[in-house]
Amino acid sequence: MSNVVGNAAVAIFLGVLLAVAGFVPAAAIAYRRRGTFPLVRILLLLAATIYAVALWAYTLLPVPDVGSYVCAGTQFRPFGFLDDILRAREEVGARALLTSAAFLQVALNVVLFVPLGFFVRAIAGRGVLVAGALGLATSLLIETTQLTGIWGLYPCAYRVFDVDDLMINTVGAVIGSVISVRLVRHRPREAPTTVTVGRRLVGMTTDLLVVLGAGAPLALAWRAWQLYGLDVPYDQIPATTQFWLLWGPPIALEAVAVLGFGRTVGEWVVGLRATASSGVWWRRIVKLLTGAGGLTLLLMTDFPGSGLLLLAFVLATVVTLPRTRDHRGLSNAISGMEVSPVRPAVSSSS
Repeated sequence: MSNVVGNAAVAIFLGVLLAVAGFVPAAAIAYRRRGTFPLVRILLLLAATIYAVALWAYTLLPVPDVGSYVCAGTQFRPFGFLDDILRAREEVGARALLTSAAFLQVALNVVLFVPLGFFVRAIAGRGVLVAGALGLATSLLIETTQLTGIWGLYPCAYRVFDVDDLMINTVGAVIGSVISVRLVRHRPREAPTTVTVGRRLVGMTTDLLVVLGAGAPLALAWRAWQLYGLDVPYDQIPATTQFWLLWGPPIALEAVAVLGFGRTVGEWVVGLRATASSGVWWRRIVKLLTGAGGLTLLLMTDFPGSGLLLLAFVLATVVTLPRTRDHRGLSNAISGMEVSPVRPAVSSSS
């Protein structure tokens, strides 16, 4: 039971992290293909990411300590699970068969891959054949990873390679695809011709992720190199270098985007253009300082009242968004810039 709860926690935690990391590219693709990124699709992608991590966790975790396990065998005889079920029927009787380990193992393997078939149709718009092929490929990858001891990480397999799992998991994916026929309807949707609050919120969320995350990988990599590569004591790591590795990239990205092209990274992701009839350069500077650039500077600095100022800045940005003309937002309103949507290159179903 503890393994089940632990795996669920790992799946949710890592799934959310991966979903956050994939939010920006997913939004960019959605707005260029459809001109929209509805909340339902965002939640579907989040659920699919958590499911993918859960599939990995439940089939490969927990991993044992080296030398603390007996090498697992292999099962290459197709439909061997039928013999196990028939044997269980003789041992426990027909009434208790549904609760026997032999039957539950097959049923749970089917159920485990049903969401895969559903997500293939709901997200990718593909049917039974693609769901079955992807289910088989995913199952084969899992089984091979187990057979090879995580590709040589362990001297031998710590879980049984079972050819029946390939068939059962594929059936689960196909069942999920068939079920999704009644639940998923892809209808053509015209790209919106106006700037919606939802679109602006997705763009603002993207800018926030850029500000908070663009420099984090560099700062973490440099910190790890100092600690483990150069054996620098924790309290002697140069704070200035780490500070600029963390905040330098987001400042540079947003500055290039706004000063060079007039729109933030988030506005580019959601397919919005920002224009001004006159005074382009000073308007772009004002936009940068009252938008993503100002947010970054407030996060970087620490002075009396900086926390309250940051909170007021965020609240003002969010509250004024639906009240400004064409939902252009606070920074565009202050700088006198207008925003308009870029027509998606390809219009498809949503």
